Amino acid sequence: MSATKRAWNALGPYIRGGFQTSTTRTKPIINPCTGKPTPNHVITEATTDHVKEALLSARQAQASWESTSGSERRDALLGLADAIDRHRKSMTDLERIQTGKPLEDAEYEINDTIECIRYFAGYADKLFGHSMVDNNLHSITLREPYGVVGLVVSFNYPLMLAGWKVAPALAAGNCVVLKPAPQTPLTALALADLATGYLPPGVLSVLPGDANVGRAILEGVDKGSFTGSTKAGQMIMQQQAERLTPLTLECGGKNPVIVLKDADIEGAAGYVALGAFSNAGQNCCAVSRVYVDRSIHDQFVETVIREMDKIDYGPVIDQHQYDRVQTFIQQRDPAYTSQVVPPTLKEQLTEDGYFVPAALFTHVPDDAPMATEEIFGPVLSILEPFDDVESAIQRANSLPYGLAGGVFGKDQRQTHHVASKLRTGYVWINTYNLMPPYNPFGGRKLSGIGKDLGQAALDEFTFVKSVVTSL
Repeated sequence: MSATKRAWNALGPYIRGGFQTSTTRTKPIINPCTGKPTPNHVITEATTDHVKEALLSARQAQASWESTSGSERRDALLGLADAIDRHRKSMTDLERIQTGKPLEDAEYEINDTIECIRYFAGYADKLFGHSMVDNNLHSITLREPYGVVGLVVSFNYPLMLAGWKVAPALAAGNCVVLKPAPQTPLTALALADLATGYLPPGVLSVLPGDANVGRAILEGVDKGSFTGSTKAGQMIMQQQAERLTPLTLECGGKNPVIVLKDADIEGAAGYVALGAFSNAGQNCCAVSRVYVDRSIHDQFVETVIREMDKIDYGPVIDQHQYDRVQTFIQQRDPAYTSQVVPPTLKEQLTEDGYFVPAALFTHVPDDAPMATEEIFGPVLSILEPFDDVESAIQRANSLPYGLAGGVFGKDQRQTHHVASKLRTGYVWINTYNLMPPYNPFGGRKLSGIGKDLGQAALDEFTFVKSVVTSL
């Protein structure tokens, strides 16, 4: 499809099929590459009145939307995906403005969103239940939409994370109120604008704003889904406990990788470096701590250092995150061996931004803060090498997180043994960070509850009803 150019300069809460752009709560968008406001993009943030209006409009639209046929919802989602495809250049520009991503990374995110929406469009007319006849009873199960759902997403992949949640929620027949991260609302609002011709008013609302807006949304919905920090996820769970609102929580991680002695060192090092430093390490699944067999440890470290220099990545999202990452780097034990590589992208810029050099630390103790706390920046810890695979697995499972992990090695029996023992929701073998839309994604322990993507995401956004008939 031919690309179409759109600006989307002045944006505000998207409710009932249009933008609300009163000037009472305007906020500039800060470009992380410069640390300065972008001259052409101003956001009107939502108020509590906007939240009430969005929830009301969703309630009013719900009965009609859930009664539409699956094929109608399918076609609406396919139309939305095609609209994003036609405007991919504008969407890519918006994503780069608000996140600072390199062009290739921003284009990847737009492509991933398009494919995700198309994938879930295919599920819209396939929400099957089960049927059984036994003991003169005919039992069936129905999968019904929850109703109005509230979605709160993070800043690191603004459009992609929105697509992961919006697409299955709409496919299942729910109306959606979405809150993007306060730093990165542009592409979510543009998504809503592109949906105008395909979704009835009230089916999708997008409310930019702070955490208070997110809390107000979740207080008024039938189902919530959140992507963000573990601390924020815990607060949301406590907030929703009184009403027992069902929740999907995709929270933090401190993701381990185990490199076995027979691993392809160059291939493993490339994936580890990319997994740790792409998107400036702002990835829930980022490689955070690596356990390497002692016999290949030094060679592996040398290879990772070479691979670090090949990665083009942008800044962290804002001053707060910049300060947090720098604190970890500056307060580490001087006994750790370190390697720091300047960001490739910064060398091409003349203005300051929130750029943090990629930092690699080796011989990091298992109990050091750098090895136990989520940093969400371009920092990689290679821990003390291991001599026994079972001890490496035990060390990898020692933290209260369980989002993702990886293992590298040529012996398939051993790699699958490690994968089966890692207490994480997602494991890669001889690759990293590949997440096709058909694979369920979500963690365990402090990394969250429930799943995005795959058939499991449809399950998250539907309620199972049993109907029994006496024969």
